[in-house]
Amino acid sequence: MHKLFAKTAYLVLMLLTSLSFLALYVPPQTLVFFQWLGVCLPFLLFCNVIFLIIALYKRSWYSICPLVAILANFHYFPQKIQFNTPVEAPSVDIKFATFNVQEFKMIYNLSSMEQIADYLAQNGVNTVCLQEVPGDYSVATLQRIFTTMPHVVTTGGKSGQLQLAILSKYPLDSVRTVSFEERVNCALFADIIVKNQKIRLGNYHLQTTNWNQVKGALIPQQESKGNWMDALGTISQNFRYRGRQVDSLRNIMDRSPYPMIMSGDFNNTPFSYSYNTIKGDLQDAFREAGNGYGYTYRYFMKLFRIDFVFFNGDNFQALKYRTGDVDFSDHLPVLVDLNIK
Repeated sequence: MHKLFAKTAYLVLMLLTSLSFLALYVPPQTLVFFQWLGVCLPFLLFCNVIFLIIALYKRSWYSICPLVAILANFHYFPQKIQFNTPVEAPSVDIKFATFNVQEFKMIYNLSSMEQIADYLAQNGVNTVCLQEVPGDYSVATLQRIFTTMPHVVTTGGKSGQLQLAILSKYPLDSVRTVSFEERVNCALFADIIVKNQKIRLGNYHLQTTNWNQVKGALIPQQESKGNWMDALGTISQNFRYRGRQVDSLRNIMDRSPYPMIMSGDFNNTPFSYSYNTIKGDLQDAFREAGNGYGYTYRYFMKLFRIDFVFFNGDNFQALKYRTGDVDFSDHLPVLVDLNIK
């Protein structure tokens, strides 16, 4: 009986892990199950490694199961680890960044606004997309603090709400806010001109995971805030929201007459429908110019890369990608040096 259970566990784990690639292609509105496989892929692979070690130790031919599952997900590893050599160019056309600033609140609710502005200035950033900017921060306020990027556009917002902002040393025009019907999350588009090339920027903040709101129902040692089934249902519904949001954004992107730099907080991993839909035939800056282990969310064991920068590979070359080792937010800033080809 024990051997039968072990063999069944090997087969089920292999099947689930091997099917995780479908998270890239199956819309969560159709079937949300595969999105769960995508987000749980690090844990599934870890279990397969443990099972592989056990099976090899016992010299069981069932070691083929975890081995197949690991090899079937070989695409996981380039999304987490890269060995590109950063290019230090004498001049860089666009020193780009995206950053979820967590309402400009650090520990004890101290403001991080000036520290973030200084950090971006010290790194020479000339164009940045910010998420979770408090709604009562005006364009004038952002211009006063981020002095190296005087051109500012926002989605606007009321006090107590959050907004998106794009700041640049280059003038911004063709500004457009895209709202989502189901939630306050949105997207912001604007165009800049660099070296006579018009470029479309996109700043996305997709539907939240609601992890902070539901974790009390999922982690036993914390005070329960609801039924765990309700918590899982909330997260699943947010997968569906993001699926609809990226479908609408993809339609807008497909009509862009200009090369694009799309970025933001996707609240989803590279093994998701959201990532794959927005990326399309664009390049992922981490894949093209990253070096080392990639993550952008500081918590949850630093397992997740959920903030992205995509660009047209025919029009831009990514010279260097890095994330800032700072504690201004629960996210890390993503900085990418781009040259126009």
